[in-house]
Amino acid sequence: MKKLITSALPYVNNQPHLGNVIGSVLSGDVYSRYCKKKGETVVYISGTDEYGTAIEMEAISRGKTPAEVCEENRKLHKQIYDWFNIDFDYFGFTSIPGHTEVVQDLFMKMYNNGHFTEQEVEQLYCKSCEIFLADRYVVGKCRFCGDLKARGDQCDACGHTYNSLELLSPECSVCKSMPIVKSTTHLFFDLEAFRPELEKLYKTNGHLWSQNAQNIFNQWISMEFHPRCMTRDLKFKWGVSVPLKKFEEKVFYVWFDAPIGYLTFLKALVGEDFDEWCRESELVQFMGKDNVPFHTVIFPAMLCATGEKYPLIKRLSATEYLMFENQKFSKSRRHGIFGLDLVDGSLGRSCIWRYYLLKIRPESTKDSNFTFHDFQQSVTADLINNLGNFVNRVLKYIKSRCNSRISLLELNDKDKKCVEEVNELYCKYIKKMDEIKLREGLQVAMDISRRGNEYIQEGIRSEDRKGHFFCLGFSIVGLLGTLLYPFMPLASLEILKMCNLEETRLPDHMNIIDGHTIGNEIYPLFKNFTAEQLEEMRKYEAPSV
Repeated sequence: MKKLITSALPYVNNQPHLGNVIGSVLSGDVYSRYCKKKGETVVYISGTDEYGTAIEMEAISRGKTPAEVCEENRKLHKQIYDWFNIDFDYFGFTSIPGHTEVVQDLFMKMYNNGHFTEQEVEQLYCKSCEIFLADRYVVGKCRFCGDLKARGDQCDACGHTYNSLELLSPECSVCKSMPIVKSTTHLFFDLEAFRPELEKLYKTNGHLWSQNAQNIFNQWISMEFHPRCMTRDLKFKWGVSVPLKKFEEKVFYVWFDAPIGYLTFLKALVGEDFDEWCRESELVQFMGKDNVPFHTVIFPAMLCATGEKYPLIKRLSATEYLMFENQKFSKSRRHGIFGLDLVDGSLGRSCIWRYYLLKIRPESTKDSNFTFHDFQQSVTADLINNLGNFVNRVLKYIKSRCNSRISLLELNDKDKKCVEEVNELYCKYIKKMDEIKLREGLQVAMDISRRGNEYIQEGIRSEDRKGHFFCLGFSIVGLLGTLLYPFMPLASLEILKMCNLEETRLPDHMNIIDGHTIGNEIYPLFKNFTAEQLEEMRKYEAPSV
């Protein structure tokens, strides 16, 4: 079956930090590359989420239009993802006309099926700005945890969602004045009507979701679903317009239109095959845990409400939060590494950053923590001393002592034991990757490299078979060149080039290579950090208390 792999659409207003990168786009990239290496039919799509109040607010503060802000920020996103070697089959953006058509089409199907109602609601209104204050135009005190920076729809500190009228001491985010309460009419989606479909979806596919996603879904499904307001009043009307009389001046809530972006981008990519992909593909989604309710409850219910065949979420991998030096990333406090800090290459190649982010990927039910101390140690111990050392030792020996030619003796019991152990680890690698336990899959790959190092070390003491040990070790190097591709594609291709091996699909087991000539140029895969790089990294470290 075809696989449609998506990463949660990054909001164009935010410059991605390391937590954003590992939370969706990098994780989705690894799994997409892995599935393609298995020979599966896969498309990996994402794109920038460009509508909503946050963009309007930035446009106001910068004296630009929302479209101008989106165009500038979109380029920065793409620059960062390109540097990380994120290999999207399609990367779009939601402010294209084609997205408006898809959103309005789905809405009309839902509306004509009777799943929306009109309700007059009281909403905060800023008399000074002469606008209704939707979501992020409001800031105040959270009634649940007391955080003073809660937004109008959600508190980032405790995760609760609510109506902006529930905020304590609200104020307008633009002019800081206290708003009044005023009536307006909105469209509400009958979420409760789709509880049976959501329960069926979870019963069928929930075991294929990460544990944290299961926990979040079960928490939501245990509560009563109230009708969800899916329209907004925005100052610049920066969003998908509502195609109904009396609502022409309103736009859809960003969490209504954004997930439909997956369908917009799929349609743009596959064209006439869109309906076939909707019928026959398996939807695999990557996201941070804060996006889980929208992808497991609200978006599936929306698709069901159309009455037509769209892919519902099959597999879901949600990450916990990545901390930076034991604190949250903060652009305002300049705490953390953001994508633009890396793109000039001054802090090392992308493959070492991909490696470490995947090594600490918060894929359990706990947050993980990035520290420069552990990052530097991991690069030295794992990439230089383990993987890099193994590859370099094997290839340099074969070039200098074996005339660049692989020539094996008959395998003895020690050789066969090593091959058996490597194949056992390889089977474990496949299992972990199939389960989307990417961090564990990477760990197994590095264990194969360690086993190869141990085998070579044993061979040094066997003078009459030393060359044979290194030549059999070459088969392990070749296997690593293939199975590391999802994690570190550039390093993987360098290994294969030095080995003079072609890119191939993942094999059924480790191939024993004999009678092969390796490449001419052998060089270290990874380098130690320079004094200048270490000094630069210290600027980002959290101050000691």
